[in-house]
Amino acid sequence: MQERREYTRVIFRREVNLTLPNGESRHSTSEDFSMYGMALLTDSPLDKDETLYLEFKILSKDDWREINLRGKVVYSSAEGEQYKNGISFY
Repeated sequence: MQERREYTRVIFRREVNLTLPNGESRHSTSEDFSMYGMALLTDSPLDKDETLYLEFKILSKDDWREINLRGKVVYSSAEGEQYKNGISFY
């Protein structure tokens, strides 16, 4: 399969809390990350073009730091019993 991504991604497995436009919170797990997007695994599909807020933690120097980003769902596809979702940051 040919790589279609414009930006290089790195493996990035973290718990990510999502907040949907209706205020609903969902738990997900990240799969990879770039400066412009992230792949997330969820139990149910996310709606394409939906804007959501993502919260996760990274280790920064000696402390865990909380990161808050806004993103748009660019795709959602079934993968086994979960859904893989592509998120573009903005």
